[in-house]
Amino acid sequence: MEADFEKRAKDRRKAKALAESFKEKGNQAMKMGLYKTANKHYTEAVEAKKDFLVGYSNRALARIKLEMWQEVIDDCTRVLEYTEVFKGNV
Repeated sequence: MEADFEKRAKDRRKAKALAESFKEKGNQAMKMGLYKTANKHYTEAVEAKKDFLVGYSNRALARIKLEMWQEVIDDCTRVLEYTEVFKGNV
C-alpha cells in the first residue's frame, strides 16, 4: 500500500510539473498576442492536471481575447466550483 501512495504522489508531482510547463508556454504566447496558441497551451495544462486553477483562469483570459464568451463563463465557473470544494466557501 505504501508503494501505491508513493506512486500516486509521484504521478501528482509529474502532472503538476507538466501543467506548469504548459502554463508557461501559454504565458509566453499571451505576451506575444498569440491568443489561440495560449488557449491551446492552457487547455493542455488543465488536461494534465484537472484541478489546476491557474490554468482555468489563464485560459479564461485568453478566451476573453478570442471572444469565446460561453467558454469564459465555463472556465470561471470551474474555478469557483473547485475553490468552493477544495478551499471552503468563497
